[in-house]
Amino acid sequence: MTFAHGGARWLESLSRKIACLVALGALAVPAPAYGHSAYLGSTPAAGARVADSPNRIALRFTEPLNARLSRAELRRAGGARVEAAVSADARTMLVTPARRLGTGAYVVKWRSVSTEDGHPLQGTFSFGLRVPAVAATHTIERSPLANGGWARAAARAVLYAALALLSAALALAVLLTRRDGASWLVPPEVASELGPERAGALRERAATLRGEVGTLAVSAAVAVAIIDAGTAAGSFAPAALRDYLFANVAGGARLALGGFVLAAVLTAARRPRLAAALALAALGAVAISGHANSAEPRAAALLNDWVHLAAGSVWLGGIAWMLLVWTPTLRGGGRAARRAAMRHVLPTFGRVALPAFALVVVSGTVSAVIELGEPAALWQTGYGAALTVKVALVAVVAVLSYRQAIRLRPQLLAAKEPPRAEERRHWRLLEAEPAFGAAVIAAAALLVSFPLPPGQAVRADVPAAACDPCPLRTPDRGELGVADLAGFGVVAAWIRRTQRGLAGELRSYDLSGEPSAAPLRRRRGTLASCGIGCWTFTAPPADTLDVERYERGSWHRVALPARWRAGGSGQARALLERAQRTMRALRSVRESERVTSGPGTLAVTHYRVQAPDRLDSATSSGPRRIEIGRRGWLRVGAGPWETSSPLVPFTVKTWFRWTPFAEAAELLDVRIDRGRRVARLALFDPATPVWQRLTVDLSSGRVLSGVAISRAHRITQRYRAFNRPVRINPPQIR
Repeated sequence: MTFAHGGARWLESLSRKIACLVALGALAVPAPAYGHSAYLGSTPAAGARVADSPNRIALRFTEPLNARLSRAELRRAGGARVEAAVSADARTMLVTPARRLGTGAYVVKWRSVSTEDGHPLQGTFSFGLRVPAVAATHTIERSPLANGGWARAAARAVLYAALALLSAALALAVLLTRRDGASWLVPPEVASELGPERAGALRERAATLRGEVGTLAVSAAVAVAIIDAGTAAGSFAPAALRDYLFANVAGGARLALGGFVLAAVLTAARRPRLAAALALAALGAVAISGHANSAEPRAAALLNDWVHLAAGSVWLGGIAWMLLVWTPTLRGGGRAARRAAMRHVLPTFGRVALPAFALVVVSGTVSAVIELGEPAALWQTGYGAALTVKVALVAVVAVLSYRQAIRLRPQLLAAKEPPRAEERRHWRLLEAEPAFGAAVIAAAALLVSFPLPPGQAVRADVPAAACDPCPLRTPDRGELGVADLAGFGVVAAWIRRTQRGLAGELRSYDLSGEPSAAPLRRRRGTLASCGIGCWTFTAPPADTLDVERYERGSWHRVALPARWRAGGSGQARALLERAQRTMRALRSVRESERVTSGPGTLAVTHYRVQAPDRLDSATSSGPRRIEIGRRGWLRVGAGPWETSSPLVPFTVKTWFRWTPFAEAAELLDVRIDRGRRVARLALFDPATPVWQRLTVDLSSGRVLSGVAISRAHRITQRYRAFNRPVRINPPQIR
């Protein structure tokens, strides 16, 4: 392909500007993140410690899976691969070991491919069989640039740019061609002012560029289909490409895209209206192959995305197309050519540019609401940061268009001899618009490379049975995880703030730790089931989230903390680490502990702790125990002391151990309690699982009290007599 010399110079300048803008946009995209995207959870859960060998390992996802391309492998931690069968059905991937697993830690590595938008996703998690797991969290690759992401994003950027130019050329030829058949790019008024030779050169250049851009669009569509298929399949072998391109809607849309573009190019000269319709159909295929195909409601999301792509192509593609055709004439034709374009071409394009821009803004806003879910995702997620860059670039193009079309051009056209400096400024502003438009396209290509927008991950249409029971998860950023005992079971909550108050998820467990079907109710807000022992809720703003759980003929009320400091997670962790160091440095302390599993059950234990390795405990049921390092003694009631060595040597360091159980940490508040300034912390570890709340004296750094909630117990602890003299000696055994 060859472009005219003037167009080549313009494209060279454009490429330099694009490189700078794309580099700036890339800075807003984070490295691989940890969290949940299209992946929901697994059984066993990440970090779980199970007692029996699982018959199968189930992984659940928010989108249907391509059964031929989704795969997983099971390995011993740091060891050999374990023979297992892997299958995928709808939204679930199953790993079935060939034989019972032996004691040890295991790692599952998986890779999924969605049938709806075709995006691959991969992750790793571990669980332990009668031993601790390797890690308590699930690592998921969420970066759009991972595994050759730059190549995918670059190929899409070329495709989108070429498709925008081709769509603009074909659509504007239909929308703006006059009744007498005259071209909007070279109307008779321009031909009379420039002369037949220059006018003919403009028409010939438009036809040549249309063919070259069409060829580029077809080539880019083929390249994107192959790259997407090869990346998702993990191979560029013909069979792997077939399994991706011909197995589902995502692959079919990529094939249809190339077909529509090729047909548009072949029919452009003889049947322009059909060619324009085919170009718009190609934009529809782009929408189907993207995130809109996995959004809800799907039809509305696809229509909105198609309108956004079509309007953006007419607006941004139209600006670039007009300048590509006219640039050599503008630079070689002098002031007369520039005045002719300013009088007869730019105003004609403006009739569709403004409505197209309005559609871009409206449809883009709707897409942002669907994709983000909530405004905080703009600054809390990599997807939101990339979208912010795109919106900022669109705003720059809009400002440039306003300055040159609304402010400068009318003044220049009204003046008999417009100032040359103002005229040059007008054309510089106009020529800058495609550069920023290309950066917008690059940002759009980057957004499509993300596995799943944050809003769609939250609102994905997942049947309750596919997540029944749901695995525990670490609270998302800005989300509070708390729990408490309600009757003979536990109610846990994942709470997030909304513009109207509170929202989130509730879970209910029985004494055995299994999801409970016991009803829940709330007197304010909404409550909807999401599976066995699972509810979603909304609530007005409040300091506590009041929930009632029905069991054994009675309703049991629990008030969960629902107010916490935004952005206080870092401060909470710093306070927790200080408190742990302070408690471990104590010479002595007394602790009272109350344990209950529901109404009518209570055990009270009093502890005396002496550094570095001595413990004396007595329970309300009679047993008393003394531990000194590796040695231990037990006495029941008034009976004799007996040797009873502990399984783990006692030390003060292991006794005060909170940070390993703080996968999530939030600062509830800072208040005055009995004349002391204290901080209340909320901790949560989904692997154990255990929810804790600590009260820390900010002056001394000591923990004054704590509440720990497991799936079967509520443990309340109070600490006193810090550093007071304590002597714990071995008992005398007769």
